Amino acid sequence: MKSVIFERQQGQIDTALETLRIALQKFPKFAKLYMIQGQIHQDRKNYMAARASYAAGVKACPKIPTLWILASRLEEADCKSIKARALLEKARLVNPANEQLWAESVGVEERSSGPGQAKAMLSRALQECPASGVLWSMALWAEPRASRKTKSVDALRKTKDNPIIVCTVARVLWTDRVIERAREWFSRATATDPDLGDNWGWWLKFEREHGTEEQREAIRIKCAAAAPHHSPIWQSVAKDTRNTRKSTREILEIVADLLN
Repeated sequence: MKSVIFERQQGQIDTALETLRIALQKFPKFAKLYMIQGQIHQDRKNYMAARASYAAGVKACPKIPTLWILASRLEEADCKSIKARALLEKARLVNPANEQLWAESVGVEERSSGPGQAKAMLSRALQECPASGVLWSMALWAEPRASRKTKSVDALRKTKDNPIIVCTVARVLWTDRVIERAREWFSRATATDPDLGDNWGWWLKFEREHGTEEQREAIRIKCAAAAPHHSPIWQSVAKDTRNTRKSTREILEIVADLLN
């Protein structure tokens, strides 16, 4: 896998694909090889080859939700929302009570069918994953602004102060212009789990609007020391071959730009 990543970073794409072909013969149950292979084909707009990679991946490694999600996103990119939805339904049967798969399903409904269908899917998701920080965060933003504060109390109680929810509460306070309390909650979110890079990104984005350069620099220093590796946007930026040599501070700035 490291060899393939290196070859891809160097722009040796054909060599990377050949290494992947050999690697998958030796390690047919290693999910990340299928992911990289599919992503390379997708980057080249070769959707047929990417589809074949992900199909082989979910067949060999059906318990890896990320493979199913990548396969679904490929279908969405190819304007095939019905197929994307069907893939996720199958994935949820194979991997019950998985918050990632439910969150992706909610997203597909929102993008293809609108907020009504998305809210119905979210309701089903929370029945199966009642303590999910990711799903409760989505539920908070689905609420009218006036009722988000009340819903926040429920979310914190149900998720036992999940750091994703703590960050979401900070964002709700930010929206309501309760600046000092929002800052306290952003600090609390990053302290609870420093490995969640998106929370650091939200805090920096907040301080860009309401803080001083000294406060922004303090976040950069703390984030660099924490060296986060997880969260959806953070991982997508960090794994992008264009950002291979970028520092944690530089990735943080990109993440803050992308968060919306």
